Amino acid sequence: MSTPPDTSPELCRLSLLREFKLRRLHRSGDTSSPFADRIVTAHNDRGLIDLCELHGEVRDAIAQQIEGVHTNRRSQVVLLSGDAGTGKSHILRYFAQPAVAEQQGYVCVGGSNDWKVNEFQPCLLDWMITALTLPAPSEDHTLLERVRAIGFRAVEQLLENRTALKRCTAKGRRRFFGLLSGQRASYETIQQLTHERDPAVFRLLDFTKFGEEVCTRFLAESSNPVHRYAMRVLLTYLFPDAVEMGMGTRDRVLNWFRRRPDDGYWLKRLGVSDDLDRRYAVADAIRLLVHLFSPDLSHRLSVPGDEHRSLVFLLVFDQAEGRDELFDSLEDWNRFFAHLSELYNTLPNVLVLFTMTLHLRNELHPRMERQFKDRIRKDERFVLRQPAPVEIQSLYRARLAAWLADDPIQQEHFAALPADEQYLPFGPEQVVEIGGTQSLRAALEQFDLRFKEALEALVIEPGYDFEYVLQEQQALIQSQSEWDYTADHLDEVWELLEPLVELLAVEYGGVQLIKIEDDAADNVRVLKLTFEDPAFSGTWVCVYLARFASQYKAQIQKCAELLRGKQTARYSVWMVRAREMDAEFPKPDQMFGGLIDTDTEARLWAVKHLLDKRAEYETNRTWPDAWKLIRDEIGKSYLGAMFAHARDRVNAKKASVLSDESVAT
Repeated sequence: MSTPPDTSPELCRLSLLREFKLRRLHRSGDTSSPFADRIVTAHNDRGLIDLCELHGEVRDAIAQQIEGVHTNRRSQVVLLSGDAGTGKSHILRYFAQPAVAEQQGYVCVGGSNDWKVNEFQPCLLDWMITALTLPAPSEDHTLLERVRAIGFRAVEQLLENRTALKRCTAKGRRRFFGLLSGQRASYETIQQLTHERDPAVFRLLDFTKFGEEVCTRFLAESSNPVHRYAMRVLLTYLFPDAVEMGMGTRDRVLNWFRRRPDDGYWLKRLGVSDDLDRRYAVADAIRLLVHLFSPDLSHRLSVPGDEHRSLVFLLVFDQAEGRDELFDSLEDWNRFFAHLSELYNTLPNVLVLFTMTLHLRNELHPRMERQFKDRIRKDERFVLRQPAPVEIQSLYRARLAAWLADDPIQQEHFAALPADEQYLPFGPEQVVEIGGTQSLRAALEQFDLRFKEALEALVIEPGYDFEYVLQEQQALIQSQSEWDYTADHLDEVWELLEPLVELLAVEYGGVQLIKIEDDAADNVRVLKLTFEDPAFSGTWVCVYLARFASQYKAQIQKCAELLRGKQTARYSVWMVRAREMDAEFPKPDQMFGGLIDTDTEARLWAVKHLLDKRAEYETNRTWPDAWKLIRDEIGKSYLGAMFAHARDRVNAKKASVLSDESVAT
């Protein structure tokens, strides 16, 4: 019988911290934390993982407004205001989720802020087409399904009037469902295909005459020429070209609504050409699309067993703070409000949802027309406030839980922790202190910063801590050149070696680094390292350490001057740079080359981190493991070769001293 896994809080905590510090924080080179995504935009889905209870009352209030538009058939406006970072954009992204839209019966329409107020209607039409053709124009989508519903309902009505049906039935030109050349499809064939909801039924109809019937029966403004033309364009969804060469019929439909050139296609297809560049035409096209999903038309399309619900058009406009603010002037805002007024005054199934900072709301609200102000829902729930401490704590836990969502083992460990320990690496009081009484965005910024700092300072095990810092340094390498990244190498060597002189002396046969000094060779900075065996006076040797930049040959000559007139056995120069030097270059025999590439530099940085945590490792009795890792990494770098070089030279001097003493004896 297998032993159940140990889920004690202590073991779960250690497992989670290991996971946080290494495997998740740096997965695939990604240095993000659970709190890295702070600003919700149209390009991410952070709303899918954040705490549902955050602004839950606000979300419920907006949902009630959507339901109110469905019920009362009267458009409304919701102004969502609050200080920067309080979660306005987050709420908009919640309502942009397809599952939420499906449940509440609306189409979320919106786009970027990269437009001017005089482009409002064309942009809105583009956004509507995009929203109605999700998931992709080539697949079945909301607009296509509604046009099909209209088409089938029109055929059902024609079946009730055989004369009208005959007028709309095409004469056969080939054998099709038993149809011979010159004959029309039978009533029974059309009835059967319609009952089965088979799109093949439309091939039996005359497109032009059927289109006239649809426009007369289902358009709210049947005399509106833009509506009639646009409806016929949409009906080509049901009557695609027999052979589509290059651009398909569906693409041509979308291109017409997006006002793109058609190379005369619609003139040939419909017998007349029209476009949306005329005055008021775009507004008419918008009204038509909204009408197709209106309560009145949806009711007329519905029959027992085949219900078609109406949809609210949720038009969202996000006054994002920063460089992407919606408008620059008050005049533009007033024109924007005028456009919104036109929408809700002429359309029954629209809910306008837009955001503003409190400062902008207070500035603009007195300037709004009374009619527009009266339509804005007055509800204190639409003024976002700073989150309460319990919400800050819940948000923190929700982000951690989402971070572990793809790892069942760590999920189990997280769930096994007591409630007051589900704030790793902090406690519940610390989370509130860090989040503070500030906006959600600011709280997440602080969580992101402090989370990384805490994990960096946290001592778990030398191997985990080394890998954490190593990968963090490797991430920094990506943002710097190799020369910039290694620019402070001499200072890092000093800080690394100075605390280790005694331990390194044991590793290198008693030869000890007894002094580190700054020196220079004609403006080339060098470190002067003095080594000696303390048991034998007079055995000292000196190693100059110089870090070279990209142009190194001139620096070699400058450093060679350090050796002029000095004893060959006591003095040498070690030259290191981020790339290998040429195999052949003129230099004195006392000059040696070394490599300090970015990987080596990163590993030495990680080694220094372990050294800084020596007291903690000694406390938890893992310092021997840390020292072994430090020793091995130094040994693998050029520093190991340099220490071995110094040891050999000191030993040579020691042998000379012993030889002299033997001769004297």
